Amino acid sequence: MTLQEQARQQADLLQGWLEQLNDLTLSTPPERVALVCVDLIEGFTRRGALASPRVAAIIPRITDLIRSLLDCGVPASNIVLVQDAHPQDAKEFAAYPPHCVAGTPEAEAVAELRALPEFSSFRHVQKNSIASHTSPEFQAWLAEADFDAVIAVGDVTDLCLYTLALHLVTYGMAQQKDWRVIVPEEGVQTWDAPGHPGDLYHALFLHQLERNGVEVVRRVRC
Repeated sequence: MTLQEQARQQADLLQGWLEQLNDLTLSTPPERVALVCVDLIEGFTRRGALASPRVAAIIPRITDLIRSLLDCGVPASNIVLVQDAHPQDAKEFAAYPPHCVAGTPEAEAVAELRALPEFSSFRHVQKNSIASHTSPEFQAWLAEADFDAVIAVGDVTDLCLYTLALHLVTYGMAQQKDWRVIVPEEGVQTWDAPGHPGDLYHALFLHQLERNGVEVVRRVRC
């Protein structure tokens, strides 16, 4: 079988896997549920060099999920927003175009998140790389986190969301935690770019998360 034939076969397998994902209804007590949302900010949705309409499309899905969790009794303090806030001379800009500089509109949470009445009560974390766990603020939250279910949403599927969910599940393993790490497919997305077909990378990295112990589902209900 040629490499191209293998690639087509794997792409078909990934598509079939995505189509068979199930919804998840949480049975976990609300106070034992956390949600971590990474990079749902203006600089990846509507403004700047890395803004993507594919990513912007998940805004209502994530805000609806957060609203439903809050209405089900999940405390606002259990909602964690992890966001890029780079210095002007960020080392990351050697790999990606300058984006989401701290103090600029690109580094702000999307308007729909900011419009939630509980927004100020969420936990707000800044980061200076694609990996949330490199943020001292996130490390401090993780050290005290004690939940039965942690839902990870945001963007992009194959970078910031992937490193977030993978770290949550491997940290839980290392610390002998019993928590479930859950990623709802409808609450994550990646961009299209030359050499980076969005549909393929979205499916491939979600599948890799599942292979490493993350529960990948279609959507989460409570």
